[in-house]
Amino acid sequence: MPSKGQIFVRVPTVSAALTLLLVATPATASTHTGNPAPTPSAQTAELRNDADIGLPSRYIVPGQRAYPGGLAYDRATDQFFTGSTQEGTLYVGTPGRERMQVWLRGGVDGRTTTSGIISDDQGRLYVGGGPTNRVWIYDIRSRRLLATVSGVPGGFVNDITIAEDGTAYATDSLGHLIYRISERDGRWSMHPWLDLDGTPVEHVDGHNLNGIIAVDGDNLIAVHSQSGKLYRFDRTSKEIHQVDLGGAFLYGGDGLVRHDGRLYVVRGGLSPQNPQPQVSVLRPSEDWSAAEVESVINSDFLHPSTARVVRGRLLVVNSQYNTGQTGGQPELPFSISAIPLG
Repeated sequence: MPSKGQIFVRVPTVSAALTLLLVATPATASTHTGNPAPTPSAQTAELRNDADIGLPSRYIVPGQRAYPGGLAYDRATDQFFTGSTQEGTLYVGTPGRERMQVWLRGGVDGRTTTSGIISDDQGRLYVGGGPTNRVWIYDIRSRRLLATVSGVPGGFVNDITIAEDGTAYATDSLGHLIYRISERDGRWSMHPWLDLDGTPVEHVDGHNLNGIIAVDGDNLIAVHSQSGKLYRFDRTSKEIHQVDLGGAFLYGGDGLVRHDGRLYVVRGGLSPQNPQPQVSVLRPSEDWSAAEVESVINSDFLHPSTARVVRGRLLVVNSQYNTGQTGGQPELPFSISAIPLG
């Protein structure tokens, strides 16, 4: 029987090193938000010199009802962010520190829940609002709210991606469409970009398209959680093509991550078609018309939702959605797993 926390893949993995011990400086409060001030830049610079040795094997998300969902990584500040799906709190962490901190408290700016989260190269953080069907855009360094945009009534803004030209796209899992989010001269807009009714993308009861990612200048890739199918969307023509998975299905597919020529598909599990929480590793063809499931990462995931690659490791959010939705007791503390990539 596998030991607790062991990872199984077809390629070698690197074992976690000893935890790096750091002396944290007391955080001061921000005068305009009442939240802890951002991590000092000098401390961040110090962590960048550790050659990725001794980083924590997990990151703790504080709170009794955090139920983290999305995940973003900002290279400029070397910080990663997640959000509470139950309370709307935003948390920030750094690679060398095990415990994350509150970045913005729940309820601020009307944020009572979160879904997909992503940052762009302009230092902005996009925060999806799930059933509120909103997206909040923040300036990462100042934590100032830049804009709040909304989708169609009754929708569910789920995952968000940003294309090479800076345009953001978001899936609406209930409205069965994809939004386009853009900014011009300081004015933000969010409009339906592609209505999926009448297209090859199935429309079923419950959630439909979930994770979405821009893979190049021309194409978006999205996964359908219930059908387990992967789709390619041409940004210019809006043509839709199902990606040939060779008979495989990605049931429970959620967050998508592209790294080193592979596509990582986070799958929550706990369904008849996908009982084992996992991350499926796909090797796509050059034109994204097909993809092969190359390996699977199994760990002690707790209904994982999404992931990001940070310093050569895959950070996987343990959302525990299943417990939150049924009113059960979560396994505390909430956490983000750090998986070394071989």
